[in-house]
Amino acid sequence: MQFYVYSRYGFEATRPHEVPHVVISITSSLDDQARIRANEQCRGVLRLAFADAEVASEIIPEDALFTPEHARRIWDFVVAHRDEIERIIVHCDAGMSRSPAVAAALARALNGDDAEFFGGRYVPNPRVYRLVLECATAQASRP
Repeated sequence: MQFYVYSRYGFEATRPHEVPHVVISITSSLDDQARIRANEQCRGVLRLAFADAEVASEIIPEDALFTPEHARRIWDFVVAHRDEIERIIVHCDAGMSRSPAVAAALARALNGDDAEFFGGRYVPNPRVYRLVLECATAQASRP
C-alpha cells in the first residue's frame, strides 16, 4: 500500500491521483472542509475534524482531541476499501503532524514499516499515531 501525505493547500492544488485510492481528509472543524476534486479513481472519502494536540488544555477542550472513535473510523474505512485501492491519501491543515501520524500508523499496520514518517520532515502527533495503531492491532487480533 502506498501512502501520500499532504497539507491542505498541497492536497487541494494537486491533480487527482490516477490510481485507485481513498482520501482521509482531516481538518480542525467540521465546518471547514477541504475541496476534494471529483475523480473516478477515488473509492471513498473520510472526513474527520479534531485538534492537533496531544492533551487537553485551557485552549483545547478534551472533546476536541483525537479519540479512539476517530481511530476506529479510520481503520474501518481503510479495511472496507483496502482490496480495491493502491494508495491512501491523507491530508491535514499543515501536513506535518496529524496526517503523517495517521499514515505512519496505517503503514506500520498494513506494510510493517513506518520509517518514512519519522526522523525527517514530519512530526507525527503521538496521540493520533498511538490510537490508530492500537485500534489496528486490536482489530487484527480479533477472530
